[in-house]
Amino acid sequence: MKLLIVDDEEHVREGIELSIDWESHHIDQIYMAENGLEALELVRAHQPEIIICDMSMHIMDGPQFLEKLREEGWTSKVIVLSGYQQFDYARATLLASGVDYLLKPFKIHDLDQAIRKACSQVNEERQKQLNELSTNFRINEANHLAKEQRFSSLFEKEDLEKEEISAFLNSLGIAANNFYVVTFLPRNKDELVRQYYAGDERLFNFALKNITKEFFDSVGEWYFIQHESFIVILISSNRAPYIVPSKINQLQEAWNRTLRLTTFVGFHNEQISYELLQPTLLEEKSLILSSNIINNGKQGDHPAFFYSFMDKEIVILEAVRTKNIQHIKEMIASFLDELTAKQVVTLRELQHYTVEINLLLMRIYSQFKDDRLHETMPLWISRLDEWAVRLEQIFSDMMELIDYSKLELNHTQHILAIRNYINDHIKDDITLASLAERFHFSAQYLAKRFKEEYNTTIIHYLTHLRMEKASSLLIHTDLSIQDVAIESGFEELNYFGKVFRKHFNLSPTSYRKKFKQ
Repeated sequence: MKLLIVDDEEHVREGIELSIDWESHHIDQIYMAENGLEALELVRAHQPEIIICDMSMHIMDGPQFLEKLREEGWTSKVIVLSGYQQFDYARATLLASGVDYLLKPFKIHDLDQAIRKACSQVNEERQKQLNELSTNFRINEANHLAKEQRFSSLFEKEDLEKEEISAFLNSLGIAANNFYVVTFLPRNKDELVRQYYAGDERLFNFALKNITKEFFDSVGEWYFIQHESFIVILISSNRAPYIVPSKINQLQEAWNRTLRLTTFVGFHNEQISYELLQPTLLEEKSLILSSNIINNGKQGDHPAFFYSFMDKEIVILEAVRTKNIQHIKEMIASFLDELTAKQVVTLRELQHYTVEINLLLMRIYSQFKDDRLHETMPLWISRLDEWAVRLEQIFSDMMELIDYSKLELNHTQHILAIRNYINDHIKDDITLASLAERFHFSAQYLAKRFKEEYNTTIIHYLTHLRMEKASSLLIHTDLSIQDVAIESGFEELNYFGKVFRKHFNLSPTSYRKKFKQ
């Protein structure tokens, strides 16, 4: 807190400074002036919360100084010192947020009490202002959150009326017929919020908006929206066409430089009207999905081999059953090595792997029959290191939740994993021997256990799946018979025809003619 002592007698100013325990009042800055004019300059420069002021001074006396304070709107708390008990002095004190009026010679105790009273009033007003700011902030945040939710709900509606978008944009101050839209995907936001903002995402978003404000206030009207995992900024601007793209690049660099935030960006690069907002957002999201998540966008060749977690279901299940988190980590590390070696991995490709691993997690959870096991991988992770850490954490949490004392995993779960593999690979060349080799069982044991569990042989089960797939393709698509055969796992058209006729008592062509609408 800051305090100003105004008196034309130096010994009075120094006496006050030396007589009071300022630290007890949390006053850490003291300024001094010998007349009202000098004091007014100090008030303008330092905005002291408390002023101790003599009434009788040369150049500008106390009443004149206090009148100037009132005219300029200063709200400093004033303690008046005077050798005369005059009504004009008391009136000037009251008009200038006066706290007390002390007659000279005054007692130090009385001055100390007056200072304490002034400090108390300052603190009360500060708290009131904070409460008002907090209330206004909460109201603004609630309004902004409602608008973000409205934005999301608009694009979830199947029968969305275009006029609804126009009205919504107008409510944001955005010209519905002529505006830009830019979409950002933050890549390391969660890490930054944890590390630098004590987990307070609202504070991080506040910093993002403040930096955005610096760049776009001069461009025109704009609005900042959090949508799913994205940041969407809508911009109305009459500036030259190159200004907004330039500002977007500068904003991306400023977020990185100031907050350490890295982002992928999708930008249509032209102004649009409200009818095109939905397709433009999809286009920008597609641009982001095409971003290379490794090597800073450098191009490279894709290797022929693609790592798949689905093929490792039994191995992963066994690692979970034996609580072998190290084996899980090694498999994840191997997966990262495979991807990194490719040099080019798009976000779309990583999402494919995310969906695959989530399907595998759900299969594993179903075998443990524990309602607490439900966590899956977020779809919009865009960094391989974060992807690996999150996946390791999911398996680690899974192993902590499982009650191993009640665990009774048997070969039934292994046979289920093999059936799941067949379901996912009906186009592949699957034989009893290849399954036995892949899943480390003898062919005889595998055939016996599958027949006991599902009352059919592996080959009959696979044939049934392929026929169901062929039937669906014949009825619901216009694929040629040759393509239907290939999609159903048959390389030879004649063999496909024989198997199909045996299964349905009709040729593929006759079947299509009979059942296709």
